[in-house]
Amino acid sequence: MGRVIRAWRTHPHHGRHPISQDQAASWVGISQAQLSRIENGPPVVHLDRLAQWAAVLHIPEDRLWFALPSASEEVDEKEGTVNRRQFFSSTAATAANRLLCGPSMPGQSIGDHEAVDWLAWQLWQNRKDELDPSRIPQPIAYRLNTHPHVLRTADGAYRFTDPALTDVLVAHRVFGDIAQGSGHLLATAQTSHATDLTISALAAENEQARRGLTAWMRSGATAVLRVNSAGILAKVGAADLGDAAISAIRSDQDARHLYVTAVASRVLELPWGQAADLSGATNTQAADWTLGEGHDTKTWASRRLADELANNRDAAARWCSAVLLANCVDAEDMRMRSALMLAVRNEPCRENLRAYAAVLAGATPL
Repeated sequence: MGRVIRAWRTHPHHGRHPISQDQAASWVGISQAQLSRIENGPPVVHLDRLAQWAAVLHIPEDRLWFALPSASEEVDEKEGTVNRRQFFSSTAATAANRLLCGPSMPGQSIGDHEAVDWLAWQLWQNRKDELDPSRIPQPIAYRLNTHPHVLRTADGAYRFTDPALTDVLVAHRVFGDIAQGSGHLLATAQTSHATDLTISALAAENEQARRGLTAWMRSGATAVLRVNSAGILAKVGAADLGDAAISAIRSDQDARHLYVTAVASRVLELPWGQAADLSGATNTQAADWTLGEGHDTKTWASRRLADELANNRDAAARWCSAVLLANCVDAEDMRMRSALMLAVRNEPCRENLRAYAAVLAGATPL
């Protein structure tokens, strides 16, 4: 399939300039580097990926050794509705295919669901709340212009009426991938707290998905895949999965740095770079340099991190908050100690109990 993709991208039919890896990769929600590995590395072995690329490139079915999903597979016969897992794992690729290979009439071949799913994926990948109209293909824009959950800003940019829709749509698409046994989309970029919460709610009812996430958390090929898997399992709400996630990130330096950075950025409202510096601080003096030495700043940070200890929706975030408290706050801070003692009484995860005890003793949870 990698050789087919490369041959298609560079075919003279496209004119003087071939289709770039970056552009082709975006159609199926992967990075340019990932597509490069597909084109130059070992053969693709996942049937869902083979089928996705075959659909994107319009490869005739009689040239394939596998069967493409039929239209009937995308419809629930009892309810008459689109199968959510199939829909979210395939709509972005289908939309991109129709767009870039060119429907004859704007909007005729693109559905509303495909259009909003495409917009959500682009917003999520670019970490933005809105998208410039110059970056939206005309058939997609045609549908978005009349969609009730999409609005145009004064500058003409497209955005959702509720930014949370991005996380929900992306979460369902990524979970569709996970449920099929693939961590491909999960390895694309670090997921957000909100995205993880939706995926974890879906994974809580799917044992196969939890097994896959556990395997990727422990031995995933990249730190992003490992930290995303740990983040989802830590939010399922089961103490054993929370302990497993914490153990994994504590022993995995790269994944730990990403998770602590994400918690610091969200809880302390820090830019990612500053949060990364804070997550690498090894003592309160280093943390003072990152946060600023003002008493009010440290007090505010201490309060925010102490409040996060009561976040019952993310066991690993509670552990990361304890790590940050150990590095950012004076061990004798009475408010912090009170918050830790309260957390000890309510904490279901053994790993977090050990972390709180370490901070109370003036030691690091690491």
